[in-house]
Amino acid sequence: MKKIIVCNHKMYLTRDESKVLRKKIDTIDTSGIDLIICPNYLNYDVFSRYKLGSQDAFYEDKGSYTGEVSAYDLSLIGVKYSLVGHSERRKYDDNKAINAKIKAILRNSMTPILCVGETRLDRELMRTPEVIKKQLDTALENVKLDDSQEIFIAYEPEYLIGGKTALTKKEIDDTITYIKKIVDYYGIRNYKLLYGGSVTSNNISNIKSEKLDGYLIGSSSVDEKELQQIINCIK
Repeated sequence: MKKIIVCNHKMYLTRDESKVLRKKIDTIDTSGIDLIICPNYLNYDVFSRYKLGSQDAFYEDKGSYTGEVSAYDLSLIGVKYSLVGHSERRKYDDNKAINAKIKAILRNSMTPILCVGETRLDRELMRTPEVIKKQLDTALENVKLDDSQEIFIAYEPEYLIGGKTALTKKEIDDTITYIKKIVDYYGIRNYKLLYGGSVTSNNISNIKSEKLDGYLIGSSSVDEKELQQIINCIK
């Protein structure tokens, strides 16, 4: 099975910079990799030859919601995936909104990429299992998938995002195993498990795991050399 790499470009690139990056990515051998790119809203056409994901999606299909972009509209332009619950968005979205967004993404024939993870204080107080369980319990409440649908669960420790240090392979494996038990309990069968949080070319060889279906990467995804080294290592 191909390993998944989700590239979250966040707000790093201008349109011209996106075009330059796209040309460089075009030269990378991505065979054996399922590459999903989440550009900013203005640059979907730049990366149209790749599988597209959104960095967020609103839970209503239409309405007076200034500044929002709906899963419905995203699906109409060929976007197949959407991040939801990323720690950089959780400060604006409560658990109810995250749950509603997952349902909207699924309703519009897209795949949610649900991000869960603990803060540094949570880990220091050994509350990681408690925090992740609560995030999953609320996000997956009344979520039903048919045979054609799936959901990605991305474990991203909040305090590691944007840094240079990832967790150890054992720490990742232990948490991924715990997440798997919770998702299985909810009767969800079609899902993939990802890890994110400071994934770089320097640490990818140390955190590769058969328990993982793929990786969610941020700043490393907008550096062509970094991305190529990560892809080569995973392959």
